[in-house]
Amino acid sequence: MRTALLTLVRLGPSLAYATASVFLISMLLLEYSPSSASAWWLYMTILPIMREPIYLLFAVPGVGIWIAFALLILASLFGIQLALQPQRYLRSGFIHAHVALIATGLTMGRAAVAHAGISSFSLPQLLRGDWSFLPLSYSPLGTLLFVLVLSACICCHLRILGRTYRSREGQAD
Repeated sequence: MRTALLTLVRLGPSLAYATASVFLISMLLLEYSPSSASAWWLYMTILPIMREPIYLLFAVPGVGIWIAFALLILASLFGIQLALQPQRYLRSGFIHAHVALIATGLTMGRAAVAHAGISSFSLPQLLRGDWSFLPLSYSPLGTLLFVLVLSACICCHLRILGRTYRSREGQAD
């Protein structure tokens, strides 16, 4: 039971990458069928969770929607392998989980400051604001994803610390 639960927790980063892939699929669905209510629902459901990481990925020169989709699918599949064999890939699992944590944490941080309102009366500061609808603080899916990825990172730290402790214990004997 413990092993199954820890495996599910370690799958958190893969779920984050898969959610980002679904967000890209929703963008493609909107491109091909802009009047589809289900495409809009999917897009608006995932928008608060994956907007910042995806747009950050698009900012990399040469990365379009298809390359981003392929990278995210590969990262998600790689994460499944890492979750199933955690002792074999300690460092890779650590990096994989922490990149997902940074992406979901970036979204959580951006959502906390993304609101429409007058924070100052200077016009340049008003023009720099982000005026889009971004209700992440009320998104249970985003919160669940963040907690799951954070738990996976904690698991990585505990595995690395346990391995270090066991190796030092073996050297002392």
